[in-house]
Amino acid sequence: MESNYLTLNGDCPAVMVNAPDTEQELAILFLDIRNFTGLMESQQGQSVIQVVRRLFTAFNQIIKNFQGKVVEVAGDNLYAVFGLQSNLSEAVNHAYQATKVMFQTINLFNEAYTIPYYDGPVEIGVGLHAGKVFVGEFGLDNPAALSVMGLPVNVASRLQAKTKALNNDLLISEDAYRLLEPDGKVADQQTVCLQGISQGMQIRLAGKPYRSNRYLTSSQANIDYLLAISG
Repeated sequence: MESNYLTLNGDCPAVMVNAPDTEQELAILFLDIRNFTGLMESQQGQSVIQVVRRLFTAFNQIIKNFQGKVVEVAGDNLYAVFGLQSNLSEAVNHAYQATKVMFQTINLFNEAYTIPYYDGPVEIGVGLHAGKVFVGEFGLDNPAALSVMGLPVNVASRLQAKTKALNNDLLISEDAYRLLEPDGKVADQQTVCLQGISQGMQIRLAGKPYRSNRYLTSSQANIDYLLAISG
């Protein structure tokens, strides 16, 4: 595979791109753990990070099971794409099915552990969009990693952020929604303004209202128990 290098003032390569970018239509998913900040404020940071990592490990496996790939995990956010090896319709449906399983997983986690021992549930918000993006490999150091860039990525991220203002934990762009196979449900349609996007966008409110806006609080003994039973 041919490598391209960007140099600064004749020095050693600063950026390595191991493959040229190609345009591809993908489904793009952004996920956020809603009350991560509250957990960090009320618990020992290392314990909270362990719980979040275990949740993300489960989410990563779900995403892989539906032929997706996690591009990046940063703090309480996860970013994944679907369709690297399939057409866009299949990609959107895989992303949607993966999202449903992740919501089922967090609900089981809450019912079994969080709600009985804490003041409220751990919740997630998801934004799902589809569109043409640039796919390649990029890294400041070896090894280079998958890079997906383009306006649809920004839109998916803004949709996830908008879940808070609209009090709905799953927002799907109309572009993605029209590719979904019917599942007996009809999500409400709405036109919204997204930060940094000049035109209004039609979306579907495909999730549920957040169950709690309170931060989770508990004793350290309870979070130790949560860590123990989550493996």
